Amino acid sequence: MHGDLETDHDVLVTLHRFTLATAEQLHQLHGGAAGIKQTQRRLTRLHVDGLADFVTLPQAGRAKAWHLTAQGAAVAATFPEARRPTFQALDGEQLAVRHGREHLLDVGRIHAAFVADARARGEDCGPLDLLPAPELPVKGGGAYRPAAELAYTAGTGEERHRLRAFVERHRPGVGAEETAAQLAACARVWEQAGEDGAGRAWERRFRSFPRLLIVLVGTAAAGVRSAVADLRLAAEENPAVAEMLTAVPAGAARIEDLLQRGPAATIWHPLSSNGRACGWTEL
Repeated sequence: MHGDLETDHDVLVTLHRFTLATAEQLHQLHGGAAGIKQTQRRLTRLHVDGLADFVTLPQAGRAKAWHLTAQGAAVAATFPEARRPTFQALDGEQLAVRHGREHLLDVGRIHAAFVADARARGEDCGPLDLLPAPELPVKGGGAYRPAAELAYTAGTGEERHRLRAFVERHRPGVGAEETAAQLAACARVWEQAGEDGAGRAWERRFRSFPRLLIVLVGTAAAGVRSAVADLRLAAEENPAVAEMLTAVPAGAARIEDLLQRGPAATIWHPLSSNGRACGWTEL
C-alpha cells in the first residue's frame, strides 16, 4: 500500500466491520483535519492496490459506496482490531442479503454521528466503538442480534464514565413485526438468569445493561409521535419487554434528527413513558 499506512489500515478495518461505507462516512471517522479529497485519494489508492472496490448508489449525486475486495478482506482479517472472538457475527455477504444496502449505510451514518458529537463535546467515541450486528446468545437456543452495539465514554476529566447501547434500525409499518421480535429477543437476554440462578447472565459482561436506541428510518417529522406510540404498544403486548423497559433506558429518534442535530440533542422519545424528548444519555 502507498501513502499513510496507519490510516489505510484504519479504513480497511472499518470497511471490514461495516461492509459498505461512503467516502463521506470514512472521512468523518478517519479524515481528521484534512479535506475530504484526501480520503477520496486514499480510497482510490486502495482501489488501485486491489484492496477496495465500490458500487454507485442510485440516489441523486451518484455517490460511491466502498467495500473490500476478497484480497482486501483477507488483509484486514489479519489485523487484531478486525477479529471478533466473542461474537458469532454474520459475514459481509450475509449482512447484505439480510439487511440490504441502505441498512448497512445507515448503521455507518449513525456511528459517524456519535463520533462527531463525542469529538465536539470533548468526549470519546472512536471509529471502532460501534460493532455492527453482534450476536448475544440466549440459553436454550436463539440469540439477540441488534443492528449494532455502541460504546461511548461520556463526561470529561475525572467524571468520565462508560455508556453502552444497543442500536436498532426501525422502519415504521414495514418493519413493525421485526422490531417487536427484536425487542422480545433483547428482553430474553436481559432476563436470562446467571449461573446457578444467581443474578442475571448479562452482569458477567456489562456493568449495567446497555441502553436501547431505536432509530426511525423513513419517518416524517409529523409521524414521530405515532411511530413511538406504536413501539410503546408493541412493548406493552409483551410482558417481558414491558418489564425490561422499566429498568433499561430506551428511546426512539428519527435518523434525520440524529444526523442533523446529534445524539445529545433532545430528539429521543422514551419508550417507557410519555415523557418529553431528551438526549440519549438522559433516557
